Amino acid sequence: MADVLSQDEINALIETYQATGTADHAGRTQDNRQVRLYDFSRPNKFSKEHLRALNQIHVKHGTLFSIALASRMRIDVQVSVLALDQLTFKEYCASVPDSTLFAEVNLEPLAPVAIFEFNPPVVGMCVDLLAGASSISLTNTKITEVDKAVMRQVIELSLKKYAEAWAPLIDLKPRIIAITTESATRQPLLPSEGVLVCGYEISIAKNVSMMSICIPAWSVEPVAPSLSVNGPIKSKPQQNGVVNKTILRNFENVEVECRAILGRTSMPMEDVMHLEVGDIIRLPNKKTDPAEFWVENVPTFCGLIGRSGRNLALKITKTFTDS
Repeated sequence: MADVLSQDEINALIETYQATGTADHAGRTQDNRQVRLYDFSRPNKFSKEHLRALNQIHVKHGTLFSIALASRMRIDVQVSVLALDQLTFKEYCASVPDSTLFAEVNLEPLAPVAIFEFNPPVVGMCVDLLAGASSISLTNTKITEVDKAVMRQVIELSLKKYAEAWAPLIDLKPRIIAITTESATRQPLLPSEGVLVCGYEISIAKNVSMMSICIPAWSVEPVAPSLSVNGPIKSKPQQNGVVNKTILRNFENVEVECRAILGRTSMPMEDVMHLEVGDIIRLPNKKTDPAEFWVENVPTFCGLIGRSGRNLALKITKTFTDS
């Protein structure tokens, strides 16, 4: 006959079963928890809100840079943001083309070193237009020292507009450290260092290429709490009738062709074909009649022809619409 368990033995078995069941339940709970993978070699330091705010800053930089570059080269230029990514510096260097133009810059007090990169086609187009060429070369020729010297003014212009884009958050004082095409020999950042990379698409006279900006991620972290799409980087609405001073300044130094038209006449083709040096063409105008003053191809003012010192001059008397 089997032994009968005492009450104490029964209580001990119940306690053991309860303890074992609790442990099994806890184990099953732990097994059901979701695990999120985290890559320590490529940490994401910024939230989606931070990235949206940073994207707004770089979109503003692209707009300001395109306006300034268009007024400098007197041709249609569009600079638009393609993407804003968090990479390592090694990944960034692998993503840019060979023999690209690297500009190491100082963005104090934001970052002691950053990279402004221009693809070879961008360099070729800018050099051709700034040198006065009538056509644009799209060949990926080797970037020379002359090209670097010409591109310095483009880089300085981009830095100036980059500082204006960051102005609501921080007062940048950018300067160029070095301009090079040998990125392999110069490593301003560690290969494993996290960077913030903004890629731009540049369209010059409908010819498209790319540029990029690379900033150490740690340098943006101090201003990250201020990054908010509803914060200080949100542009203020302008009052009606107020001209954007930034855009106006970009056009103040634009050179335009001006002409003074003394008069008009018509001649038979036979007379035109027999014209020679020294011939006099009579105009149906008196010397007191106003001349037309054209800015580019637009009639703008009327004025009287005279002299100012030893030079011929035009005294503006009224606007063309008034006449």
